[in-house]
Amino acid sequence: MAQISLYIQDSMADKLIAAAKARDYSVSKYVALIVSEKLNEEDEGEARKRRVLRDLRGAIKDSSFTEPPEISWEADTQRRFDLL
Repeated sequence: MAQISLYIQDSMADKLIAAAKARDYSVSKYVALIVSEKLNEEDEGEARKRRVLRDLRGAIKDSSFTEPPEISWEADTQRRFDLL
């Protein structure tokens, strides 16, 4: 199991210790819980963004939103060689 050292202000450490004691947790377990909750929130937020973007795909019915024409293989390879 990984170990992490925290360097925080004494006043914040006092609050952290008090909050852990109030929940009958060790400080280590309480900090792990906070970190886990924060990471899960971020994961859920990213998943929510992906769902919204997926649901929006194709939602705008406008003739100006069209797929560009396919580039021929010869033109595409020439462009790639020009970059080298």
